[in-house]
Amino acid sequence: MIDTVKNRPDKHKGDSSTRATFLLRLRNRTDRLTWQEFHQRYGELLYRYARARGASLVDAEDIVQEVEMYLVKALDGFEYDVRKGRFRAYLRAAVIRAMGRRASKEARQGEAVDPHAFDYLSAGKEAEADQRWEREWQLHRLRWALRKVAPEFEEGTLRAFQLHVLNGESAEQTAEQLGINKTSVYQAKSRVLRRVKDRLETLDPEADL
Repeated sequence: MIDTVKNRPDKHKGDSSTRATFLLRLRNRTDRLTWQEFHQRYGELLYRYARARGASLVDAEDIVQEVEMYLVKALDGFEYDVRKGRFRAYLRAAVIRAMGRRASKEARQGEAVDPHAFDYLSAGKEAEADQRWEREWQLHRLRWALRKVAPEFEEGTLRAFQLHVLNGESAEQTAEQLGINKTSVYQAKSRVLRRVKDRLETLDPEADL
């Protein structure tokens, strides 16, 4: 079951949509497809980070929506300039600010974080020192790469990888749940992990996926 890799390409060239063009597309508030893409790209990252910082299940979901709402406002007249900071730093800062608004009973609706200043809240050293954000960012990259290589594998292979690697279940637990042997679990881990690493090697470590 866990031994088929389909039509593996020799080389990946990365996404056709750059950060700049993607952000510019987001300026169109009526472009539902682009906003759906944003949510698919970053929604889980924002949610997991909010949870890692102590937000409840309900609050974390609301925070994701709030970040997206403020981003809509912030992008009016926006021109992307990578020299002014990384989009990932903006996302982190937006979550922190959203949590701050919710934590203060007296807080009133404030201004959106200016995307021209992606280094808000010390996006450099402070962001790098934020282990929770760094962990969620690396998991975000892993999930991105896994989605890219998923079509190359059978469903059973991916399921074994997700249970054993992403969910942290033992090889024994994974094998029992899927009705396979431990060797197949290890094979799934090895094959998928190799392709994930190959995919990530085509990506700038600091890229905003």
